[in-house]
Amino acid sequence: MSLINKSRNLKPGRDNHRIFVVIAASGVGSRFVSALPKQFCLVRGVQPVRRSVDLFLSCDYIDGVVVVIPDGFQEIYKKSVAGINDSRLLASVVGGTTRKESVFTGLRAIREHSPDSVLIHDAVRCFCDPEIVGNVVGPLLAGEIAVIPAMVPVDSVRILGQQVDRNKISLIQTPQGFHFDTIYNLHEKYKDVEVGDDAALCDLGGIVVKIVSGSPTNKKITYRSDIDMRIIKIGLGYDAHRFSNDPNRELFLMGKKIDGYIGLDGVSDADVGIHSLVDAILGALCCGSIGERFDPTDSKWIGTDSKFFLDHCRRLLLDKKASIVNTDTTIVCEKPNIAAYSSEMKEIVAMCLGIDSSVINIKGKTTERMGFEGRCEGISAYSIATVSVELI
Repeated sequence: MSLINKSRNLKPGRDNHRIFVVIAASGVGSRFVSALPKQFCLVRGVQPVRRSVDLFLSCDYIDGVVVVIPDGFQEIYKKSVAGINDSRLLASVVGGTTRKESVFTGLRAIREHSPDSVLIHDAVRCFCDPEIVGNVVGPLLAGEIAVIPAMVPVDSVRILGQQVDRNKISLIQTPQGFHFDTIYNLHEKYKDVEVGDDAALCDLGGIVVKIVSGSPTNKKITYRSDIDMRIIKIGLGYDAHRFSNDPNRELFLMGKKIDGYIGLDGVSDADVGIHSLVDAILGALCCGSIGERFDPTDSKWIGTDSKFFLDHCRRLLLDKKASIVNTDTTIVCEKPNIAAYSSEMKEIVAMCLGIDSSVINIKGKTTERMGFEGRCEGISAYSIATVSVELI
C-alpha cells in the first residue's frame, strides 16, 4: 500500500474520514537506565517524542495528534515540541500508571473531535516512516476495523525448546489503526484487563485484525543498546605565529622539535599545529577556545610545552564521554618540509591524546610564495577534529 494521496482525495465516499493519532509517551522506561524517560532523551540530536510528532504532522491526511506524557514532564515536553506551528497538534494529556490507561486517556481527549479512525503509536518507535503510516491508513479507509504493521522474525524461533516456523510468527509494531468507536468501546469494556497492545483488545472482542507490512527500521527503543547513543561532532581550529627575532628560539611543530630553524614567537612554545588542533577539539566539544582556557596574558603559561594543552584535551574528552574519530591538520609554510617529520608528529600527538596514530593526519602546504607564509614571516595551521560524543 503506497502512501495516501496528499490531496486528500483519498477514496470515493471517504473524503471526510477523520483520522487522529494518539502518541503514547507516558512511560518511564526503567530498562533504558537514564535520568530522563527515553522519549525525552536526545537520539541523533532529536527527542523520540518530537520525531514521532513530526512524522504524523508530515502526513496531510492526519487531522489531529495528541501526545500522552508522564506527570511532571509538561515543561520538558513543551520544549521538545517548541517551534511547531500546526493547529493539528493538540494539547498534551497526562497518562496513567499503565500504557493501557494512558492510551485510553488519549482516546478520551480526541473523542470530542469525532474521529472516524485513530492511530495509536509508541513515541519511542521514532524511526517509523510515512510509508508505514500509509500501509495502516489505507485499509482503514477501505473499511477494515483494525490494522497493525508487523514483521516476520529474521532469526530462528524456538518455543519451549521446540523450533517453530518463523513465517507463522508476527512481530507487531505501531502505529496500530482502529475504527475509533470500536477501540474506544473495547478499552471501556476491558478496562480491568491488562494486555500487551491495543490489538489484543480486538482479539478479546472477537474482531479480525488485518496485518500489513512493517519495517525493520521501525524499531522500538527499549534498551540503550537499541540505538547508537553517540553523535558525530566536528570542530575547526586555526592558529598563526610569526618567526621570532630571537636566534636561540626553538621551533616546535605538532610537538616535534625541528632543528636548524628559528622558532615562532608566542607565550608558550608557539606550536601552531598543536594550537590549531586544540582549538578544533574544543570546537567539536563546544568548549570555547585555547585562548579562553589558557589566557595568553597570564605569565604562568610562558614557555609552556604545548603538549600540555593536548593532555588537557585528552582529559576533557574523557570527562565529556567523547572520543576522537580522526584529526586532520594542515601546516602552511615554505619551510621546513612537513612531510619529513609528519610520521614522528603523528606519534607524538597520538601519545598525548591517548589514541592510535592511524586516526591522525598531518600534512604540509606552501602558498607558492604568497602571503606571510610565502614570505617566510611566519607559519599558520588549520585543523579539523571529528569527535564521537555519547549523548546520555
